[in-house]
Amino acid sequence: MKKALFVCALLALPGLGLAKDKKEETAVPSASVDQVRWGTPANEAAFDKDQLKGKVVVVEQWGVHCAPCIASLPNLAKMAKTYEKSGLVIVGLESQNGSKEEITKLINDARVKYPIQSGGSVPVSSSGIPHALVFGADGKLTWHGNPHDEDFEKEVKKALREAKAGAKTESKL
Repeated sequence: MKKALFVCALLALPGLGLAKDKKEETAVPSASVDQVRWGTPANEAAFDKDQLKGKVVVVEQWGVHCAPCIASLPNLAKMAKTYEKSGLVIVGLESQNGSKEEITKLINDARVKYPIQSGGSVPVSSSGIPHALVFGADGKLTWHGNPHDEDFEKEVKKALREAKAGAKTESKL
């Protein structure tokens, strides 16, 4: 009986840590897309940080040795394709020093067409990867957390709606 309770307690510990991490990541610190250190290109997708102005930008920190990170790639690839014409730009920052071959295989398998950079960093700390940041069209951070979180895509859509509304307001001026 004691052994069963001990095993249950051990299994519950990671869950307690996840609850804490999610709560910590709900606060949105003051940060901007200009504070991202982009690193160097890791794939052939064109990337020019100057073209981010006025766009909603998702930056995802991920790693080649991180199963949840690899699992998020197909969803991000789909989002990039779906919302590209709405002004969404997704950039991946590989943060585990993966080789070009490792990165290429993973992004090809996931059909990733958006830019992947190596050696970059973001202006917000997190408890681990994958870690996504959503920047509004004004360049300010609007959300950050795990891209598997149910709020992630909602926040991306919200930022796109706000960017569209802002563009309409500016055109009336």
